Amino acid sequence: MAEPPALLRRRELSLPITAPGASRERLLAYLALVDRPLTALLARERLTAVAPGEFTYRSNPHQVLQWQVVPTLTLRAEWEGDQLEVRSTSCRLVGLGFGMDTIGFTLKAVLGAEERGLGGWAEVGLHSRLVGNPIGRKVGSLALEAVLDRIERRVGRGLRNDLGAWLGGGKF
Repeated sequence: MAEPPALLRRRELSLPITAPGASRERLLAYLALVDRPLTALLARERLTAVAPGEFTYRSNPHQVLQWQVVPTLTLRAEWEGDQLEVRSTSCRLVGLGFGMDTIGFTLKAVLGAEERGLGGWAEVGLHSRLVGNPIGRKVGSLALEAVLDRIERRVGRGLRNDLGAWLGGGKF
């Protein structure tokens, strides 16, 4: 059976850090903790550890046209070289009704330390025969952009606040 068409969206992530003690080495040490930055990025009450570096995450509902879609992801977070890598290993979408089994969602993200803070990227994808037509592609694109907006807000708020607390400077 042929692979369903894929729709991918990618966004660069950047978080300037100017707090005292925010050297590249300290930022790398924070990211290497794996569990801590992941729980700062995601709502702790929706994240459940399954095994070391493996989590189940039940997202807030996303409104897609008339449907409220609730993704439940299994995530793998690993420290690879000098960056934190997070990827989905499975996803279940609840709330679409029709064709629910024909839609796949993927997430890949990488965060590392840069000269002036944290940087990386996030890529999200939908894999479904439904994105093979113009209307499905438009709806899928809007949904993926909404997910990337949410990720970007989490980096800018949750991760920034937790990193500030970890560095000992509180929120910044």
